[in-house]
Amino acid sequence: MSKIFILFFVLTIFTKLNLSENTTLELVHVIFRHGDRTPDKDLLYPTDPYVNASFYPEDFGQHTNTGKLKQYLLGQALRKRYKKFLGTYTYEIVKARSSDYARTKVSLQLVLAGLFPPEGALVWNKNLKWQPVASEYWPMRRDHILGQPYKNCPRYEKLYLDFLNTTQGRKMFENYSDTFEYLSKHTGFSITSKRVYEVYFTLDVEREMGLELPKWTQSVFPEVLFDLLQLEYFARSATQELKKLSSGFLLKKIINDTRKKLRGILPQNRKIFLYSAHEHHLTCLMQLLGIYYPHVPPYSAYILIEIHNFGGIRRIFYQDYLDQNPKELKLPNCGTSCTFHDFTNLYKKFLPKSKQECEI
Repeated sequence: MSKIFILFFVLTIFTKLNLSENTTLELVHVIFRHGDRTPDKDLLYPTDPYVNASFYPEDFGQHTNTGKLKQYLLGQALRKRYKKFLGTYTYEIVKARSSDYARTKVSLQLVLAGLFPPEGALVWNKNLKWQPVASEYWPMRRDHILGQPYKNCPRYEKLYLDFLNTTQGRKMFENYSDTFEYLSKHTGFSITSKRVYEVYFTLDVEREMGLELPKWTQSVFPEVLFDLLQLEYFARSATQELKKLSSGFLLKKIINDTRKKLRGILPQNRKIFLYSAHEHHLTCLMQLLGIYYPHVPPYSAYILIEIHNFGGIRRIFYQDYLDQNPKELKLPNCGTSCTFHDFTNLYKKFLPKSKQECEI
């Protein structure tokens, strides 16, 4: 990653981000993608030239130094945006959770370090501008909020495959049979739409790291694979039930925590929830909310869901770094300033009643 891009990232993430004049804010939910990483060994295709490479000292699937820096800067950006709202750190202020991956756990610690540097009486080492902040995660097999439905929700997997076998599902990919054959020949995989997802991100990570890609990729990456990836994103949330099982558990927690805040049930000083996640958590949630547009959430992309005290108004922002500031997104049939009552009524059909809905 070039120093020029890092400078652009710093300028983008800090410009005009201060919300110090906002006095109506009551609660913030932040869902963000982890930082730049090395290739994931489990996703490498059989003929990948880097299948036996060493990425010491980071190892496979872990943050690069660029990724670490960008996550720390993300924490600082959130601090700048919400400094007066958050005030001095106390244990109750934040509830921080990550998925059950090393890179998202590390991401969460980096964001927390940037968001809550010790000040005043909290400084315990004058040579270290850092303080420990509690965080949590659930084992993947039990985590329906930040887990992967392919791995812990059998009914989701069945419904996904059922959709691919519908007329609509088959038609989506019918013009790509030659591409699938080409990819199968060169990757050593038997290519499916899910495999396309894996190949795209493997190549994308290797490109971001400055690694040379095989010549065969030039005719399909990034453009053709990007188009296929968008179809795969759609397939993952193509129906109401798929949306419910892919992002409904996360949205349900956000709604329940907001309701508790408005009713005074949360700890009195609780002001922010952090979710350290993956790009598919952002795309699935955006599709459920009806605010998705064709793209791949970049490293450190984040969604902000702000709760304001005049009627429990929700405002949703998204930072994809195409603009200097997080863009405010308009919810279908609810606008930019959506009351909590209207929001819950609009999306209640996507909220699972229990994890038993994942069972076949």
